[in-house]
Amino acid sequence: MPLKIVRSSLESGIEIFTLAGSITLGRESQSFESAVEELIKNRQNRIVLDLKEVSFVDSAGIGILVGCHGKANNSGGELRLAGVGDRVLHVLKITRVDGMMHMDATLDDSIRQFAAAK
Repeated sequence: MPLKIVRSSLESGIEIFTLAGSITLGRESQSFESAVEELIKNRQNRIVLDLKEVSFVDSAGIGILVGCHGKANNSGGELRLAGVGDRVLHVLKITRVDGMMHMDATLDDSIRQFAAAK
């Protein structure tokens, strides 16, 4: 299933990407990565990726997540993952990415974590 991307912004400055489908090698994933990079360049670096509707992530997708995470951190910001399903979580654990990224059960939990960090 191709990646579907919906972006929204909160008044608090948190940027949210709601993703659905598969994060794999392809145009949609590259478009998503470019959008995140553009936000970070503009100092909009408090980002939540809502992955509750993501069903699959391949190695290219892992690379995109890790790259976006690193760029957000290097800019003084943070990237959080919300709603990671069991199948995707399994891949994140196998690749040990789960230990480097902040993950929350829900989108609301991620937003609360940003609010608490202020």
